[in-house]
Amino acid sequence: MKTDILLISLQKDIDITGLKSLHYSLLQNSYNSLLLFLPDIQEEDNSLEHITSFVRQNPPSIIGLSLMSNEYSRACHLTKILKNNFPQIPIIWGGIHPTIAPEECLQHADYVCIGEGEQTILDIAGEVAVGSVDLKHINNLCYKESDHIKRNALYPLIEDLDALPIGDHLPQHSYIQSAKKIIPLTQMIFRKYARHSGTNYSIMSSRGCPFSCTYCCNNTIHRLYDSKKVRHRSVANVISEIEQTIQDNPYIEYINFWDDCFLSNSEEYLQEFCLQYKQKINKPFIIRSLPIFINREKMQVLKTAGIGWISVGLQSGSDRTCRDIYKRKSLKSDFLNAAQIIKDYHIAAIYDVILDNPWETEEDQLETINTLIETPKPFYTQLFSLTFYLGTDLFERVSRENPYKIENSTEKNYFSYKKNILNEITRVATFLSKKQIHNLINQYKHNPDSLSFKLRLAMAKFKTALILEPLSYLKIINSSHNGGYFKTLSLLPYYFKDGIRRYIIQFKPR
Repeated sequence: MKTDILLISLQKDIDITGLKSLHYSLLQNSYNSLLLFLPDIQEEDNSLEHITSFVRQNPPSIIGLSLMSNEYSRACHLTKILKNNFPQIPIIWGGIHPTIAPEECLQHADYVCIGEGEQTILDIAGEVAVGSVDLKHINNLCYKESDHIKRNALYPLIEDLDALPIGDHLPQHSYIQSAKKIIPLTQMIFRKYARHSGTNYSIMSSRGCPFSCTYCCNNTIHRLYDSKKVRHRSVANVISEIEQTIQDNPYIEYINFWDDCFLSNSEEYLQEFCLQYKQKINKPFIIRSLPIFINREKMQVLKTAGIGWISVGLQSGSDRTCRDIYKRKSLKSDFLNAAQIIKDYHIAAIYDVILDNPWETEEDQLETINTLIETPKPFYTQLFSLTFYLGTDLFERVSRENPYKIENSTEKNYFSYKKNILNEITRVATFLSKKQIHNLINQYKHNPDSLSFKLRLAMAKFKTALILEPLSYLKIINSSHNGGYFKTLSLLPYYFKDGIRRYIIQFKPR
């Protein structure tokens, strides 16, 4: 079969949304498209014969790679191999990293797609259909010409998200690298590789974020399109997708909304959504939100509809950090108010915290610890190491003020934070009692180099890792199912692979 376009994902998780949307845009417009997942590609593999063999057997006119910043090195390696073997096939990079760093990416790719690519991919397929591989006139593409970067005009942001195609949980015409082979992505293989064994269905009901945090790539997108508008799908469109997905995949346990802020929807929208969701879906769901959008009225209707998890960004307990460094409209009091509401409605909570900020003082870091002390338990804290992504405001600032502080965002594991004392206290603050953490902090302030403090911290870490953290996770998972312990135990195997990976990061030196 002649393949018009081969789309390649390098993400570890194969339950993706963005590239799948492009794949189905092609399929529903009668173009030939193959979707290839390469979750385990290794840079030290110099041959990648299984991949080149697959391309020879399914020769495409165009190859498209989607990548985030932490996949850049692997994308470079793969592109080099593909170019060496198939120099006649143009290679296009797209995704968030090519959007924020097109000049860097054009050192390797023939073209870079900036921003939303659904219309661009159809334009590319249209050129291929008439036997052309000259793509230099297509909107959203960048390319090199005489050592100069050419940037084509951007299509406007897609306003009618309901018009976009709806894909399948297990994508049609998809393949995956398994060991050193490329094989069709069957249901069994999909569940082996997908996060939580494929029991979570990922969906987006909106695009965009109402915040413009200085560390976030969304800020770059806002400037690119000169717009901060959050666009929403209709309730009917969202519910229809979920209904069909569950009918085709009855093993799905959770619906996972990847919206940057699900609660930026109007209260009327949420009321309608929750009514329809409860009647037609009736499964636990996961959302992400910003603290200032959380109130009791919204939580009440979401709880009635079956919300299981909510992820909320604290980022820092220091108002100075949030206001002056991150430019966030959400402060400590907003977060604690939201956390109390979440606790009152017995919703499983994940709170994000950013560590390793070179502009934070010891006082700022202690404010974050004190905020976690005040946060009602149980909850799960997701700790991130501050990463300076190209194109963000913080990257520009650190480049001016502290260039020696910049770590390469394409090589950095943002889950791996520095193992210093205050970061370690921040971690255990999620699990220890207020009294225990206050005693730990007081002893730290008195003499952080004393043997007694070091022993106390070591014991706190040991107790947390072996006892308190696993128990806390059990309580949180239990909350996500309204107190059903049998259901909690039955779901543990689905959490195990991803949970263990996150768990062991704390023991790795950095």
